[in-house]
Amino acid sequence: MSNNVFTLDALRQEVERQYSPVTVTLADGTDVTLRNLLRLDRKDRDKVMESLKQLEDTDSITDGDVDSVVDAAFTVLELVAEKGGKKLVAELEGDIPLTMKVLETWMAASQPGEATRSEG
Repeated sequence: MSNNVFTLDALRQEVERQYSPVTVTLADGTDVTLRNLLRLDRKDRDKVMESLKQLEDTDSITDGDVDSVVDAAFTVLELVAEKGGKKLVAELEGDIPLTMKVLETWMAASQPGEATRSEG
């Protein structure tokens, strides 16, 4: 008998741990959940990827590019938020370093991680 038998529930739990969302708590206590890139539907994932391409070379942006970079970051955050994305963006408005930090935190969490063996 093979030991390679898994239940969907066990695999689902492993996937939930590996691709867990990032939660950002706003000033009013509202939690905004930012879904992992791989958990988005194809349409939203394509839009996020397009916006992320605009953010790839932020080290050499000019003053004229800042608004488009910030808009791209806001687009990503709105798309990956389960709900409350517009509220998150409104709270970040005007704070470019904080916006980029939230985005970087989400991006780091969205990187495919090393698979862990299921317990149970």
